[in-house]
Amino acid sequence: MPPPSSSDSSSDSTPSSRSRIPVTPAVLRSIFASSRSAMEERSISRTAFFRFSGFLLSCLAISLVAARNRGLRTGASLLGMA
Repeated sequence: MPPPSSSDSSSDSTPSSRSRIPVTPAVLRSIFASSRSAMEERSISRTAFFRFSGFLLSCLAISLVAARNRGLRTGASLLGMA
């Protein structure tokens, strides 16, 4: 791709847009982590882990209850048809 000409008025030809670092989740996390102490970071990570674990356990429990109820309804409908 040829370099942009000096008469090009687009904002893509500015030096700041060419030297941008892509913003990824890891970059954002490092920015926020650098503003906290190690204990604060550990506490936030622990809280996030337990919330995520609770979310997964609640999804599992809801799935098990739904599967159990679906099995009972199917059995009851078969008994009613016989």
